[in-house]
Amino acid sequence: MRVLIALLIGVTSLVGVFPAIAQEATPAAEPAGAERTNVRYFLPYTPDGLAADLTEVGEASGVCLFPSLANVGRPDAWACMELETSEILDPCFEDPFPPMDEPAQLACVASPFSPEVVRFTLTQPLQRLKEGAAEDAGASQGPGAPQPAMPPASGPGGGPDAQDAAPAEAAAEAIDPREIPWALELANGTRCGLLTGATAVLAGQRINYGCEDGGFVLGEVDHAFPVWRVTYLAEGASATDLVDVVTAWT
Repeated sequence: MRVLIALLIGVTSLVGVFPAIAQEATPAAEPAGAERTNVRYFLPYTPDGLAADLTEVGEASGVCLFPSLANVGRPDAWACMELETSEILDPCFEDPFPPMDEPAQLACVASPFSPEVVRFTLTQPLQRLKEGAAEDAGASQGPGAPQPAMPPASGPGGGPDAQDAAPAEAAAEAIDPREIPWALELANGTRCGLLTGATAVLAGQRINYGCEDGGFVLGEVDHAFPVWRVTYLAEGASATDLVDVVTAWT
């Protein structure tokens, strides 16, 4: 356990150190201060190209085969692999205004707190999960091969009810970008990033975020009030604090 926690200290590459402050004694009370947590969407592209407050610091090329693990709620965020070095860049955001006559590109960033962007050029088109599953199924079936069984229709003759079943299931599986933010800015002044891969479990709660001051966020973000809150463990502390979330990034 101690080895896992020690390894997590270097996961989030953020800068700045701020002191932690105590929280109110009654967790059930409505948080004071800001009226609500500010939810910010990171949008690196404009119709004219890269946003003016971002700076391109490098280029890479390769494939983006999997959805982002660092920003799990964004359907336009990917984990991409640079072919020459096998380096994984995550998250990389699609350009929603792609030029028709140029290869598709993405903007890869380490965190929403940095203006530095790596321009990632695709060597093959993005493979959507649904499209990939459909194509794989079609490729495995030759002419005359048995077709997969369709789900039973709940309406007369298998009408609209049957057609709506799959989209409803897909919508239920989608993750709201606000549920698992990419990064957090806390009321104690620190900033935290979502940890990917295996982490430690403390008091039954997974360490979900690593913070720039060496602290951690345990468990999920509490959305019960307009001002969200998290369980924060300061570096070297023996007890957690309930800390307000000033800004949540996705």
